[in-house]
Amino acid sequence: MKTNNILSIKRLYLFLRRQILSNTTTLLIAFGAVAGALLVVTLLSGFLQPQEPSNLTGLYLSAMFIGGFVFTSNIYAELHQSQRSYQFLTLPVSTTERLAGAWVITAVLFPLVSLAAMALIVLIANLLINISMGVSPFPSVFTGGTWTAVKIYVVTQSMFLAGAAYFRKNNFLKTVLTLFVASMILQFFFALSAWLILSPLDPGPGFSMQAQHLTPQLEQLIMTYIPNTARVVFWYLWAPFFLVIAWFSLKERQV
Repeated sequence: MKTNNILSIKRLYLFLRRQILSNTTTLLIAFGAVAGALLVVTLLSGFLQPQEPSNLTGLYLSAMFIGGFVFTSNIYAELHQSQRSYQFLTLPVSTTERLAGAWVITAVLFPLVSLAAMALIVLIANLLINISMGVSPFPSVFTGGTWTAVKIYVVTQSMFLAGAAYFRKNNFLKTVLTLFVASMILQFFFALSAWLILSPLDPGPGFSMQAQHLTPQLEQLIMTYIPNTARVVFWYLWAPFFLVIAWFSLKERQV
């Protein structure tokens, strides 16, 4: 029976276990510090406005996004350290398993642990405020909007996973800078395309496109086809694209 050199569940499990155990102390300290700060903010909000329902889920999710992106950007820190990279590269795992393990930790386990921490913060805050003031001002964090935000996080963190594998230093900052430059180029391209396509239809001076100037086909393209295509690209193609970049970056380092 041939050994699967691409993906083995047993090897993936052992790799996940190694990565989690080697980062446990750092993660506990980081989670404890952020959770403690969020708990203080939550309690202050509850004590200052006990009769008004306070929804701090947006603050919690912002912390999850920023913390998750930073954590993801450093998931391959061992790979980029000359003293430790040899040990990491000689682990008996394939490139696919290195990528899958990092993705499971950063895109699955991290948001799940973050949601559990959010729920615990809300529970503790409600208990303390209820005991002292007889009210529970904080609603549950488990809402439809929260799950949508988690799905957005899973898609967008793939960009930082690709940056973690590709860049060797300052991974988070370089990834942010790359995304900023790419977004500026795309915005310029779309603005130029819109001007070239739509400006001939506008009889007035300057560029002030009005709905009555659009043909039914062009209006359907702008209002229906482009948004639907953008949604498909974001939800189904965005993460695979960056995961492929991460895979090839890891493969290049391994070679």
